[in-house]
Amino acid sequence: IGAESRAMVFGIRYTNTQEQVLKGLNGVVDPVAKGRFGLFAGQESGNSTFLVGFNYDRFKMQRGDSLLYSRRLTVDIGYRYQLLSADQAKAMSFMPFLALHLFKSYSKVEADSSIMRPVDAKYFRDISNDDGGWISIGAEYFFAPVFSLGAEGGIRYTRANSKAYGYDIHIREYNSFVAILMSFWLK
Repeated sequence: IGAESRAMVFGIRYTNTQEQVLKGLNGVVDPVAKGRFGLFAGQESGNSTFLVGFNYDRFKMQRGDSLLYSRRLTVDIGYRYQLLSADQAKAMSFMPFLALHLFKSYSKVEADSSIMRPVDAKYFRDISNDDGGWISIGAEYFFAPVFSLGAEGGIRYTRANSKAYGYDIHIREYNSFVAILMSFWLK
């Protein structure tokens, strides 16, 4: 019986989410704001890796004479299972994986005009503070035993609630996403 490999992983990720950022609000969205940048760290043991991540996104939406801005921090915890033996992760090797993550978002929403009512701004803040999870399949290519580039794609489930208008509003949706990963491994 061989010894399990143990390693720390640190990385950067960029996610192209296919979600409608503010549900129920029509307007012109800043196209630069569709992505989400993040950092992650984790502990690998055998074929399993446990991860903690922090993602940041921002967007700007124009609706008539008013602009709506949002900044959002998302915290996630996740599990990744490597489909091949972790001992095979060496220079010039390919490592496919399955992943499952849970997340919670914290946002700040501002409007730059008096046209939008405070109750509307509260509603959009409430639905930006979403939570949920995602499942994905991906792969990393190890250029060296300590450096890899990868990609993953999957389905993301999001839920949000608001009582801003005096009654419960529940939003649930599924979105697809693609992420690019750059990882550094300390073995």
